[in-house]
Amino acid sequence: MDVRLELERVFNNRLLRTENEIREYEMALEKLLALNDVSLIGELCKGFDDDTEHHEVMFGLVHGIEYLYQNKAEEGLRLIAISVPKMLSHAKEWVEILHYRILNHPQERKNYAHVLLMLDESARNEIVKLLTDIKEAKSGKFGSYVDEVLKLTITSI
Repeated sequence: MDVRLELERVFNNRLLRTENEIREYEMALEKLLALNDVSLIGELCKGFDDDTEHHEVMFGLVHGIEYLYQNKAEEGLRLIAISVPKMLSHAKEWVEILHYRILNHPQERKNYAHVLLMLDESARNEIVKLLTDIKEAKSGKFGSYVDEVLKLTITSI
């Protein structure tokens, strides 16, 4: 299997406008996830797009990324974090969804705070702004989770 070709298939079909695009997207994603290679996460993040026609299909990518980093959480979260600045212009909703899911898990919050410390200042600032926006929009459920990540991040800088 040509990994680059399958990654291109995910990217080229990410808008999921037709049955063929959906089929191509799902088949390529299935092949890539079968590799169980966490290092693919950064490239897979390019497969998100807010203009997709079928959000339920794209959720397969969310679940797939979570599957890939389940045994290498810090590495997977680092690859997500590095991808965030490149995703914000065309996939902000999906960036937020990934972050809601990270925030929902206590160990992932700790891992993510550690990952944020390793990022360059520009990327870290973009993610801190994103997390602050999440806190403002969903303070009831996520406010304390965001505070936990930020506290661990800011007190260690």
